Amino acid sequence: MYEYKISLKPNLFLRDFDNTQRKAYLCRKNNRCEIGKTFKMLRQDRKVTYVVFISGLCDFFLTSRDPALDLTMYDLEVVESSILYSPIFIIPRGWHLPFDKAAQNVLKCQFEDGNLERKSCGILSWKDLDMKIFESMRENVRRPFTEVSEIAGVYSSAIKEHFYKHVLPHCNVAHYFFPKGYDFYMKNQIRIHTKCEKSIVSALKCLPCTTYVYPLEKGLIITLFHENINIAMTLVEKMEENGIIEHYTLYTPLWYDHI
Repeated sequence: MYEYKISLKPNLFLRDFDNTQRKAYLCRKNNRCEIGKTFKMLRQDRKVTYVVFISGLCDFFLTSRDPALDLTMYDLEVVESSILYSPIFIIPRGWHLPFDKAAQNVLKCQFEDGNLERKSCGILSWKDLDMKIFESMRENVRRPFTEVSEIAGVYSSAIKEHFYKHVLPHCNVAHYFFPKGYDFYMKNQIRIHTKCEKSIVSALKCLPCTTYVYPLEKGLIITLFHENINIAMTLVEKMEENGIIEHYTLYTPLWYDHI
């Protein structure tokens, strides 16, 4: 499944803590030259935890935990910034359906007012070893403890103990499923404002692929995987027409950093 990208290696995502808050940024480059070069520089910036090169009203969607992140050095104008709460990676139940049928099933769901909870777990009191383990394993939870022990300089038994006792309980694990392979699908990022966040997250389970949901202070950013842009846009427009979505902005990812 990994070879054909039907699934991707599971990732670790730290839950919401006051002292490790994530921020999300939608940015636009002032000088329109060398935008691709700017993306490559952002990928190399250790303060940036995730970056997507997008087309639309903005050029980049990126996240960071570093309050000292300075985007002016990249000649970027911040169009929107927000606290980013724990991302949700939806395991699909409509994996056996064609996309048009799955999209119809989304619209058949019951939608009601109700937003996702946005609350902190308090202060994260990890030791340096716990953070090293997290950083070493966040892109692959299945990474062998022996490899992490070589990086951290302690025995693998200590890595295993800290991982299960201290690291994993403070994290969410993201799993992915793409029936025809990750590279087969088109991708769009949709910035939405809605009063029906919980219902939308539940309804997206009807789709064939994992959907990424990024809760911001107000509204969501959704990464939608699909096979047909016309069907995908009809789905979003119907949700707006029916009052499920108040308004939205569409972006097309051009180049991803790691997931």
